[in-house]
Amino acid sequence: MTYMWINAKDDVTKWFWTLVILSVTPPVFSNTALLIIDVQNCFLPGGSLAVTNGDHVIPVINDIRRKYENQISLTVLSQDWHCQDHVSFASQHAGKQPLETITLDYDRNGHLCSNKTTCQVEYSLNQTLWPDHCVINSTGAEFGSRLDHKTDDVIVRKGYHCEIDSYSAFFDNGGFTKTELEDILNAHNITTVIVTGLALDFCVYYTSKDAKKLGFDVYMIKDASRPVIQQNVPTVIKDLESLGVHVIDSSSLVNFISSSSAATTCLTMSYIYISLLLTVLYLGI
Repeated sequence: MTYMWINAKDDVTKWFWTLVILSVTPPVFSNTALLIIDVQNCFLPGGSLAVTNGDHVIPVINDIRRKYENQISLTVLSQDWHCQDHVSFASQHAGKQPLETITLDYDRNGHLCSNKTTCQVEYSLNQTLWPDHCVINSTGAEFGSRLDHKTDDVIVRKGYHCEIDSYSAFFDNGGFTKTELEDILNAHNITTVIVTGLALDFCVYYTSKDAKKLGFDVYMIKDASRPVIQQNVPTVIKDLESLGVHVIDSSSLVNFISSSSAATTCLTMSYIYISLLLTVLYLGI
């Protein structure tokens, strides 16, 4: 009987100290993901659709990754991935130039109406035309070489449907099809996303909007993004903030991380106290 009691006592003690050891391990916030949008060569200096100072986002994003490594449990990189004859390319529309806008018509199934006499138009979308960029398997489609990578980073490709563009990392511009991003975030129990990358007034903007619409808590990091058109920025930020998106600089991210850390620490300490109490009661101390 004495031998069995000692073993029971040892087992409970081991269990208790295991919890203590786990509690002092730096917490990982399994509900927070970092989204890095389209930091690809085509949008960086020298690229076919270079965003002014687009390369300036890279050290900011890398710093966020290093500084909050233990607080961010999932990192997703979106990748523009276009056909050579993508409908958003100005080169595919005779007489048109980049940054001009056209109207594209689609049927009820999201197919482009190339012949309106035989196609019943259900949806019309405004399309900004772009230089050819981020073509599938091209150097321009590769991620910037100075952007930090890890083996467990998740890559989500978008824009590979030749007849419709996809600014958002969640949906194409008509909402006809979706990427796997939402499913990936849900599978990892993500509730909060930190959005960075290029470009602020297009892909970062629409990704942030859709993330909020899907129910995620969204932080868009201004200094980790740059716009194609600077004049768009005030309108974009105003719209995001009206939707409940937190538009902040990376220096303010510490306030979000700190508050999350404090909550997690409090919860961890509660587990320790409860475990200690159960141990005391069980051993009859």
